[in-house]
Amino acid sequence: MTWLEALLLGILQGATEFLPISSSGHLALGQQLLDLREGTLFFDVVVHVATLVAISIVLRHRLLTLLLAGWNFLRRAPADAELREHQRWLGLIAIASVPTALIGLGLKDWTETQLREGTFLGPAFLTTAALLLVGERLGRRNRSGGSMSALDALLIGTAQGLAVIPGISRSGATVSTALVRNIDAENAVDFSLLISLPAVAGAALLTLQDAFSELSSGSLAPLAIGFVMALATGVIAVRALQWATGRRRLFPFALYCATLGGVISLGGFF
Repeated sequence: MTWLEALLLGILQGATEFLPISSSGHLALGQQLLDLREGTLFFDVVVHVATLVAISIVLRHRLLTLLLAGWNFLRRAPADAELREHQRWLGLIAIASVPTALIGLGLKDWTETQLREGTFLGPAFLTTAALLLVGERLGRRNRSGGSMSALDALLIGTAQGLAVIPGISRSGATVSTALVRNIDAENAVDFSLLISLPAVAGAALLTLQDAFSELSSGSLAPLAIGFVMALATGVIAVRALQWATGRRRLFPFALYCATLGGVISLGGFF
């Protein structure tokens, strides 16, 4: 992989990981267009770690509060109502992670061998467009984070698991599901980002052993470039997702995914 390819794919990963347009679908498309069919596994791990850092930067205050709440729970120390609410959110994140893990592991081999083709990417992008439109139009956004239930967490976690399919946006599916459940925009986005942390970290750990076999065969420079680009664009993309969801501006992303999905389905790019 050249430094230019690393630059482009790093930007692509960082931007599409959080914007509701599917990072896996765009990476699959980018790898097809750049003919990067081999030797990219470790690079994928590196740029995904960069997106974890991006979330940690943007949600650092909420993450710190959740960590303190978890530490308080482990110590079995007394907790006030606010701290108990943060502890409840930790439980909801754990609940959401269960269907994500089960579906992700179940579909992992299938997606890697069959779904990164134009015939599957097109309908998947169209599915993302439909999810965004449904979430934008049907969500009343009148429920706070304190009203979120285990059922909400299970449904959002299931949406995240299905987003292992390239072309289905993880953030688009989870945020739209939360909006359909009438959760307000801020908590819908925050919960979507928070449940991605264990999901992305777990996926990276699962591929790390195989990825290390590629490290010795290439330069570290493309990895560093990809990491920095994914981190920088990731922070910008998180802020953009928060802004677009809060101001009901998801329609342009739906239009983009519908257009891209239609072009791919009609034979474009492949």
